[in-house]
Amino acid sequence: MGRSTAIPAVLLPLLLVTACSDSDDSTPRSAGSPPKTTSTASASPAPGSSAGSVEKSLRLPAHPMYLVPVRDGVGTEDLPDFTPGKEVYTVHIKCSGASSVKLIKQGRPKDNPTSINCDTPVTVGRIYADPVKQKLAIQADGEARWTAAIVDGQRAL
Repeated sequence: MGRSTAIPAVLLPLLLVTACSDSDDSTPRSAGSPPKTTSTASASPAPGSSAGSVEKSLRLPAHPMYLVPVRDGVGTEDLPDFTPGKEVYTVHIKCSGASSVKLIKQGRPKDNPTSINCDTPVTVGRIYADPVKQKLAIQADGEARWTAAIVDGQRAL
């Protein structure tokens, strides 16, 4: 009679990545690094667009402190460099057209990449790092489409 509501069947994975503080941010992209592909990235939604629905679909907090504003892209792309104000930041990402995409360190794609499944509505994860410049990229095969934003600090998952 007094049944409680069940937790949704699809639970969003918690991404825990320990990022290292690197004093050498000038590491060149190696020959084995993934090539950049053409992207339709945009730093923010166009005026008059459905910005609220994009933010809602990414499960962004009500008043986010953006480190990387909402971006849409296709394939592999470097994200803008940012420096978190705290020792944690939160990544919001969703994708389609592939089984997964990866969040990688620019120039070091094999150094603790985080895989994001495209069969979930959105992935929200905290990344713990020293508050130094972060150089990340989204690595996606072929025509994988993605939408991402990074906000400062942590939020309830």
